[in-house]
Amino acid sequence: MSCMTRNKNRRSFGASAPPFLDYLKDILRRYPDGGQILKELIQNADDAQATEVIFIHDERSYGTESLWSSNLGQYQGPALYAYNNAVFTDEDWERIQKAGRSGKINDPNKIGRFGIGFNSVYHITDVPSIFSSGHLGLMDPQEEIFGDKGFWWFLNESEDQDTLMTMHDQFQPYRDLVSLVGKQEWCKIIENQYFSGTLFRLPFRNKASEISDNLYDSDKVAELFDSFIADADLSLLFLKNVSSVSLIHISEDGTVTTKLEVKSSESTKVLLKQEDDIEGLTRFKGITLNSKEQKETKWLVTTCTMKESKMPNLDLLAKKLSFLPRVDLAFPLDEQRDCCQGRLSCFLPLPNNESNKTGLPVHVNACFGLTDNRRHIKWQEEDQKHDEHALWNELLVKEVLPQAYVMLIQDAIQLCQQSAFPVSSVYNLWPDVTQMQHKDKWLNIAVEVFHHLFNENMAVLTLARDETQFIPLSEAVIPCNGPTKSETLSAIKRTLVSCGENLVSLPAAVVRAIESYAHTNPKHVTPSFLREVLHRSGVHNISKEDKLCILEYILSDGQYRELVGLQLLPLSDGSFRSFTNKEEDTALIDNKEFPRILLPNCKNLFIPQNLSSSCRTHLKELANLGMLGGLRLY
Repeated sequence: MSCMTRNKNRRSFGASAPPFLDYLKDILRRYPDGGQILKELIQNADDAQATEVIFIHDERSYGTESLWSSNLGQYQGPALYAYNNAVFTDEDWERIQKAGRSGKINDPNKIGRFGIGFNSVYHITDVPSIFSSGHLGLMDPQEEIFGDKGFWWFLNESEDQDTLMTMHDQFQPYRDLVSLVGKQEWCKIIENQYFSGTLFRLPFRNKASEISDNLYDSDKVAELFDSFIADADLSLLFLKNVSSVSLIHISEDGTVTTKLEVKSSESTKVLLKQEDDIEGLTRFKGITLNSKEQKETKWLVTTCTMKESKMPNLDLLAKKLSFLPRVDLAFPLDEQRDCCQGRLSCFLPLPNNESNKTGLPVHVNACFGLTDNRRHIKWQEEDQKHDEHALWNELLVKEVLPQAYVMLIQDAIQLCQQSAFPVSSVYNLWPDVTQMQHKDKWLNIAVEVFHHLFNENMAVLTLARDETQFIPLSEAVIPCNGPTKSETLSAIKRTLVSCGENLVSLPAAVVRAIESYAHTNPKHVTPSFLREVLHRSGVHNISKEDKLCILEYILSDGQYRELVGLQLLPLSDGSFRSFTNKEEDTALIDNKEFPRILLPNCKNLFIPQNLSSSCRTHLKELANLGMLGGLRLY
């Protein structure tokens, strides 16, 4: 105790009190306990350029004989640890003591300032400690242990080295954990006067305090871990540095169990694109998740940053708020995944509630301005019309997001042409407006994306004859829409492809988008269009089965005069005659009153008995009208 008193002024460590205590209690009132705590610590690690983060739930209790202060005995029980493989700088040590004044506020490359940061740990503990680089510090906002805001030990001072080596109970938790997660021996660390990592120890609050009456136990940590596991495959999508997160449990008897390990990896092959207004980068990203079973997902991720001077309003806010005008999009390549459950992220996924779902098939990440509780994005609603963070979000979403989205689709097409991306996935990238009811803000984004794709002559529609070739809407022939039989659609496709037409292959959602949002009227497959093509190209290379399907289709609109000259009138012997007024081209249609057996010598002049009922009906109507003399009712 005398040592503590002697060094008290020199070794004071921690955040200012009592103002900090009031600030801290306000944080805990507004910001919910839960998985957000882990996310905040991951964000801080990412800012520090760590690549690995490990959370450890340790249920062991440690001795209380050799302690720096007897008041520390109550904190020798179960704890949550957070380790990362970066180290605290002098600036970090200084900043963590300035709670309430974010040291990252003017650095747009630091994402931790978008959360409540380190102070969220006070949901769990009253006395957090940090071991990193050359120091081990304990924080005591209530000033109950050290008579001050905290205390720290210096690894490069002999007196502290002796303490760290001989005061076994006090420092045994750190000995055990640095050996487990940092693979470093305690004596070597003390000898080298340096710990090449960062370890936070958060002993559970087991009785109400001035900070909080929220008590922590194993069940609460299990909930904390489960909350993170639910979004684990999204947690590494948009981080800059962290590529591995693990959750570990240590039982009372010291048994170590890995609950979760999630890792990300990026393909070395990327598409780098520089454009007039925006700078973009697209790459594949893999996420491997090991929990009760192994799961691997692959993503296509695009990052787009608006260049300076292209949007003065955005530039002004970016400088004022220290935000980056950047949007990231991630698309899952797993066919089993629901492609309409796109989520919002602010580097880590925002809570999985309805307001953070867009209905888009991609996840959207950006430097968003968040509400006070860091759970929602601010928008320019009635009470926030002049909020600069809300204005920033609106500009980012309206101006940068659509361009990023278009770039993602263009890059996916390029990858498709390199056989690195399936054609079906290209179309899965397109928004489906039927999935965006009651999401007007995101529907408007989808419409803006469609306007870019359709009206800027972009080659985004795949040809039916070669799915690796893409053409603009202005050159495309859109497949027929409606209740047409599948065999008829296939016959039409084969016919138009053989005739050299630019028929495109489109899913229904893309056809709906074209019909609703294209400014021009593209060519559509209709009976009239198909008759025109057949007049021009002939029918000689079309199979019998396809001719019958096509005949039914081109009869369907009742424009019979356009049939003249087409050799598509079927006869019972399997041949086809032209629709004409010539006697020599006569074909007969029988009925129940006058069956064809009455004219045995003319049986080959009758249309086939197995012709579809729709086709027979139209041909009878055509014969009754007498428009084509070569077709007669018998």
